Amino acid sequence: ASGGFIGSFALMDILNGQIKNVEAPGGGSYDTDAGLLKKIKSPEPLRLVRPDWHFWDANWWPDWSASAKKLAWFYENSDGSTVDGVIGFTPTVMEKILKVMGPIDLKDKYGVVIDSDNFWQVTQEFAEQKPNVTKQPKKIIGDLMNKIIEELPRRLNKNNLVPMLKAIEESLADKNILFYFTDKELQDKVESLDWGGRIKETSGDYLNVVNTNIAGGKSDRKIKQQIIHQAKILPDGSVIDSLTVKRTHEAIKREKFSGVRNVDWLRIYVPAGSKLIAAEGFRPVDKIFFKVAEDGWQNDPEVYAAESLAKTDSLSGTKIYDELGKTVFANWTQLDPGETIEIKLKYQLPFKITDKKLNPDPGLFDRLMAKAGSLINPEQKNLYSYSLLLQKQPGMNSSTLETELKLSDNFKPIWNFPSDLTVSQAGWFRTENLDQDKLTALMVEEK
Repeated sequence: ASGGFIGSFALMDILNGQIKNVEAPGGGSYDTDAGLLKKIKSPEPLRLVRPDWHFWDANWWPDWSASAKKLAWFYENSDGSTVDGVIGFTPTVMEKILKVMGPIDLKDKYGVVIDSDNFWQVTQEFAEQKPNVTKQPKKIIGDLMNKIIEELPRRLNKNNLVPMLKAIEESLADKNILFYFTDKELQDKVESLDWGGRIKETSGDYLNVVNTNIAGGKSDRKIKQQIIHQAKILPDGSVIDSLTVKRTHEAIKREKFSGVRNVDWLRIYVPAGSKLIAAEGFRPVDKIFFKVAEDGWQNDPEVYAAESLAKTDSLSGTKIYDELGKTVFANWTQLDPGETIEIKLKYQLPFKITDKKLNPDPGLFDRLMAKAGSLINPEQKNLYSYSLLLQKQPGMNSSTLETELKLSDNFKPIWNFPSDLTVSQAGWFRTENLDQDKLTALMVEEK
C-alpha cells in the first residue's frame, strides 16, 4: 500500500550527516524470517498468500508513518536492532538517479553494467534467481547502493547538479521517497515539508484510491488507472459522490514478470461516516484459496481494530470499516493482461455544505476561505464551501484524474482554488495527472 512490495532493504548507519555504512542482506527482506518467533495473523486479504504476517508485507497502510512503525516493529522482533527511522524509496527513484549520474559498472561481480534503462529488468532477474543458483539473490542491490554512494560525489558537477536536485525533488513530491523518524523534532520537520506520506485531515471531501497487488507478480508495472470522481451538491446542501476507477492491464499474456493476472485488494478512503449507496464491478477471489490462521496466533492490534468492526455490503460484498480517520470501502478486483475493468461506487458524505457558514476556525484552509469570503462578500450573504482533497498513493505513478462538481441551481460559485480551475455556474470539471496530492475548492453563495 505504501510504495510496493519490500523485496530488499538495507541498514544504514549515519553519523553527523555522513553515511558511515550500508549493509543490505543478500536474501533481502526474507532474511528476517528466521528471527521472528512470534506468530502474528496477517491482514485477511494477505491470507491469499500466507496466514502469518512478516516484515516484507508490513507496509500495509497507505499512511507511511503507520507502515514504517510496523516495519520497525517487525524488524526488531525478527532478531534485529531498534532503528531510529525508516526511509522508503521505489525503483523509480533509482532510475532517475542513474539517468543523471550515468551507468554503474558491476561487471567484476555480476557481469553487467546498470543504467536507468535496464535497472528494473536486471535487478528483477537477479532477485528472482532460485536457491540452486544463489543464496543471496538480493546482494546486487546492496552492492549497487554502495557503488552509487561511492561514485556520486565524484560524478556531480555544475552540469548535472541541478538535474540531480530536480530528480530528488520530484521523487519527494510524488511520494516515491518517504521518511519516518522516531525523533519528534526530525519527524515534525519531515511532515512540515510534506515528506512523511501521511493520510491528511480535512473538513471537506476526501479521496484516496489504494491498490494492493496480492499474488499478482509484478503486474502493477503495466497497470494504467483512471480515477473519475463526481460530487453532486443537492438543493439542501447534501453531497452525493460517484466514483469510477478504470484499470487497464497493458502487459502481454505471459510477458516476463508482468504478464500475469493482477489480483488487487482495492481500498477507497473517503470522509469518516460516509454511507455507501451502491458498488459494482468488483471481482471476488474464491474463499478456497485463502489460508487459515492457527489457534493461538496473535492479532495485530491495528489490523484487528479495523477488521473486527468491519461490515459487509450484502449486494456487492464490499467491506466497510473505519481506519486512519477515514471510512474505507474495500473489495477485490482481478484483471488479466489486455483487459480493462471499471469499478463504480456511489456514496453520501456525512455532512452538508450548509452545515456551517464560513467562519474562521483552527484549520488554515478554512481561515483562508473565511478571509476571502469577507473580502468578496460585503453584503454578508450566506457563503459555503466545497473542497476535495485527493491524495496520491505512494509509489503509484500511472494514475490520471478526472474530477467534476455539479452544483444545485440555488448555489452560485464566487471563488475557486486553484486559480486556473475552469468553473461555470454548474460547477467545475478538471482532468490532470495524479502525480501528487491535489486540493480543489469552490466558494459558493446561496441565491
